[in-house]
Amino acid sequence: MTNVISANGLALIQELEGFQAQPKQLPTGGWVVGYSHVRDDEPGEAVNENDAVELLTSDLAAFENLVNTLVTQPLTQTQFDALVSFAFSVGAEAFGRSQVLRRVNASDYVSAACAMDAWRKSEVSGELVIIDALVRRRTAEKALFLKELPQVAAPSVFVRPQLDHAASILGAPVTYMATPEVGSIAPAPAKPEPAERLVEILKSEPATEALLLTQVAPPEAVEDDGEITTAHAKPVARYDFEPRVAPRRSEQPKPEKQGWLNRAKPVAAAGVDQRLHNMRKLAVLKLPSFETLGLLALMLFGLGLIAVAVSVLVTGVGEVADYAGAAALGTPGLAATLMAAFGLWRAPRAIPVSVEA
Repeated sequence: MTNVISANGLALIQELEGFQAQPKQLPTGGWVVGYSHVRDDEPGEAVNENDAVELLTSDLAAFENLVNTLVTQPLTQTQFDALVSFAFSVGAEAFGRSQVLRRVNASDYVSAACAMDAWRKSEVSGELVIIDALVRRRTAEKALFLKELPQVAAPSVFVRPQLDHAASILGAPVTYMATPEVGSIAPAPAKPEPAERLVEILKSEPATEALLLTQVAPPEAVEDDGEITTAHAKPVARYDFEPRVAPRRSEQPKPEKQGWLNRAKPVAAAGVDQRLHNMRKLAVLKLPSFETLGLLALMLFGLGLIAVAVSVLVTGVGEVADYAGAAALGTPGLAATLMAAFGLWRAPRAIPVSVEA
């Protein structure tokens, strides 16, 4: 069955849309006249109310067909009128993906009416705000949608309402914006391109810009005296940004003497008192790191498992269970010992740092 909007539904939409005799420009381009009739090319002439009703009826035909096509459940006349008004307000695409349509098609009419309350925001000069007129419109459409559903009594002393936290979040006190007059909204400022926005961020953080430019240097970058120069940034010291990672054992300079103390060679320097070159320099003792202690503990654990496995083999009677138990203990013990040994071998050695006494 194909439904058409009723006179009451049409009157409600007229009241909710408002009448504009003179064409007024939209912030997105085009012109609006009558009851939200849009002219794309030019403003055109003014209209009276009779002409505006004809234009509205013509515009609503597409939304009547939309509701008839997308809704798969039977609707009462008031439900159909409410859905046409809702679809005309939010647009065909939004109506097609809305929870209102999904819940109507699931025959959950009360939930569908509640879902209308979520559509109360609009973009004003590039900012999404709650519009008081949209709150009122959703309330009117919701009441119209539920009007012909069977009324069920709910005695207050028997069905005492409790707070619905989900509904309280949606309906929490917020700042509502008064409905702006048609034609008074300025066009939204153009959003910057991602690349332009990135440039703005880099310019606001010079250190970040220098870091990125030094980390990713062009082929023509020239390296001189520990600095790197690019076409877009001033020379920045490389050691300011390179991660301080301890060199591998093979790359570490070999000290003259291994031990707790290391005597540094005197360094000749013109104009410096010779007595300064003969001062003793003590090496700073670096305690083992947590990683080293963990590897040592892992090795001890592995050796313990191996010892238990050997004990099982020695004290056992040679049955299959003894061999299986020894293998179950010895295999992870051997693996843990080898892993710990490899980690200790790969761990960087601490380089003695000389300090003047």
